[in-house]
Amino acid sequence: MTTDAPAPPGVLTAEQVAFYRAEGYVVLRNVFEPAEIAALAADADRVLRERADAVHPDNLRVRFKPHRATGEPVFEVLDPIADLSPVARRMTRDPRILDALHDLYGEPAELFKEKLIYKPPGATGATLHQDWIAWPGFPETFLTVLVALDPFTADSGATEVFPRCHLNGYLSAKDGQHHYVELGDLPAEPVPLLLDPGDVAVFACFTPHRSAPNTSALSRRGYFISYNARSDGGQQYDKHYREFHAWLRAKAPVEKRSALFFR
Repeated sequence: MTTDAPAPPGVLTAEQVAFYRAEGYVVLRNVFEPAEIAALAADADRVLRERADAVHPDNLRVRFKPHRATGEPVFEVLDPIADLSPVARRMTRDPRILDALHDLYGEPAELFKEKLIYKPPGATGATLHQDWIAWPGFPETFLTVLVALDPFTADSGATEVFPRCHLNGYLSAKDGQHHYVELGDLPAEPVPLLLDPGDVAVFACFTPHRSAPNTSALSRRGYFISYNARSDGGQQYDKHYREFHAWLRAKAPVEKRSALFFR
């Protein structure tokens, strides 16, 4: 079940806020106009055309997934992208997002991180996981705003959330590592976030989620913008990426660390 009624820009109803708190996610329809989504999609594609150096396996901002059929690496993510795309940067500050999050938090939201997931045809999905990670100071108010650039369908590998499971908190060892969640640990059935371009979904950091491979002929681009409540650590965007890059370097084989860069 999703709340499909359009919300006035930046203003959530009491029912939508209650749904989010109870279920761990909420869907908002038609938040962005087609022209706005087209502008972001075009700028995301421009970055790929003009910044070939950014899409390099040793760049800490990119990630690859194996092709579902061949196993060959497929470029999938720019994390972050706002420093390369003025359109993306404006969206992170859009009042329609920030005001909606104020309604969920009861206070202002602060940008924590953002990434553009391109998920081209053939890309594998995301294994079941929670977004929170046990790093010192990692905000428990962390949530993600998903803006659909392309249709999120069953064939394209729409994100699936497990409602109400966020109420159980973090389900893995608090050892500072990223963990996957075992399906058998979850009492709820998954809900696919079936989105049209311009729709927005918001889900909490403790909400388990996953996605299937993209078996369609089109990319499934989504802008995943994450925030924390201002009282939960304030502005942490730069701090997060310093820690994230240090974590990625530490996980890389020793012989490859000197080749890693960020640009």
